[in-house]
Formats: sequence, C-alpha cells, structure tokens
Amino acid sequence: MKEILKNLFILKECKIGEPSSTIYLLNTNSEDGLILIDTGFGFNFEEEMKKIRLNPENIKYCLITHNHFDHIDGCKDLIKFNPTMHFYIHVNDAEDAELFINKDQQINFKITDTFREKKCTLKLGSYKIKCIHIPGHTPGGMSFLSTIDNHKVLFVGDICGGANAMDGNYEDFERSLQELLEIKADILCDGHMNVIQPLEEVSNFIEGCQKINNYLHIGFHLDPKDSTNWYNLALVFYQLKIYDNAYDVCNYLLKLNAENTKGKDLLKKILKHDPPKNEGFERILKNIYGQNL
Repeated sequence: MKEILKNLFILKECKIGEPSSTIYLLNTNSEDGLILIDTGFGFNFEEEMKKIRLNPENIKYCLITHNHFDHIDGCKDLIKFNPTMHFYIHVNDAEDAELFINKDQQINFKITDTFREKKCTLKLGSYKIKCIHIPGHTPGGMSFLSTIDNHKVLFVGDICGGANAMDGNYEDFERSLQELLEIKADILCDGHMNVIQPLEEVSNFIEGCQKINNYLHIGFHLDPKDSTNWYNLALVFYQLKIYDNAYDVCNYLLKLNAENTKGKDLLKKILKHDPPKNEGFERILKNIYGQNL
C-alpha cells in the first residue's frame, strides 16, 4: 500500500515481469465508498485491505481499463464482497471480459455498466472522473482523468504494450496516445509502470509509448526480420525501464543476428537489472507467421 496523494493509493504495485497489473484505489470519503481502477491478477483483497483498515465490502465502483486477464482477474473475487458493486468497462471489451472472468468459476459475473461514448463523466463523491475511450491496445481501451488534491491525474492500463497483435489497431492506438499526450497530466498512474511524474516525465513516457507502438507495428505486421527495428524497440523499452521487454526483444534481435554489436552492448546493460526471461515477443510472432517466420 502506497499513498500517492490525499485519498489516492496504490493498493497493489506491479513489479517487472509480473503477470498482473497495478491496482489503484481512490477513497471518496462519501456514500460512494471506494473506487478501484483495475483489479490485477491473483490479488488477495481481504487480506491486504485488512492491513490498512479498509473493508473490500466498501468498494462500490470498479473502473476497468481493458479486458486483458492481468487487469480483470480480481473481479471474480470482488463480486463476492459486494454483489451490488458497479463494474464499468467499454462495451467493446465487455463480452470478452465476462467470458474470461466466468471461466472455470462457480459464479455468474456480469458487467453492470458499459461505456458507449467517446467521453463521459462520473461524479463520485467530490470527484469528477472523465472517462475517455482510447482504442488501439484493445477495441475498448479506457483511460480515466480526474483532479485529485490539485493534481491532474491520468489512469491508463497498458499504453506501453502497443496495439495488441491479435485484436488491437495500430492507427487507433496512434491517435489515442496522441490524445493522452495532449492532456498534459501531472501524474500518470500506469497499469504496469506504476506512478510517473511530473508532467515532463509523463510526456517522455507517452512519447516513448508512441515509438513502441510504431516499432511493434513494423515488427509484427511489416517486417519481422528487420533487426534495426528490433534494436530500436529494445532500446526504447530499456530507456523507459521496461527491462523484461527490453531483454525479450534484445534476445530475439540476437537470434536474427548474433553478431549485432549494438544489440550485444545493449544486452549487457539490460542484464544489470536482472530481468525475467519470457520470450513473449517470439511467441506472438510465431502465432502470426507460424512456420514462415
């Protein structure tokens, strides 16, 4: 548990390489109770919230950034604490979210509220939360913007992951990232890289995510054997301190060209941070190209 601002906390922090997401908690100090942004994966809400003298039964709203498992898994536990909890997700991501949450579970989880417009505002306690559709990583990606303790705070789920190779859209995400950049948030609460501040750092991070989206589009859909592109991607991941992805991409680069000097030098720098190895990018490429890779 970490306090970011008055009434705003990290309930669960995502660590590099962990198959989960950061969970943010906003206390409205009103009859609207507690608000969660995303639910992580495999998190024990009852045990962890007891440590900070909060009751999960008081979570009345859950705002979901998108439908990937590492952001929505906790919904199946939250519904047990408060059957009347409001779960918000964009309509384009709702069906897949329900299918995943109900998989192998003895529950009948239902999304209670769906976003259908480009922008809308929720008024919860004294907070106005602007809900902004940012498609691209998934069709129903969402961001949430609010003024908290005199700071413009922007919540996002996975903007450093580019347009998802299966159901994402490069052009949509390009536009969405530019829109997020133009918000000029003081604090970015990211689903995987946690809290980024001040404004200059937020802008640098989003600009880095724009580069990632571009390099991933080239690598996944235009030229999977362009070693210069994979080096550029690994370098941006490294600069943004996303060391597990930097390691993964750099390893793939060196499979393409074992004598790539810049790649070998970058790998040495990455290994100083002891990142986990997962070979996720190569798996995605094999799913796309099969034996033709």
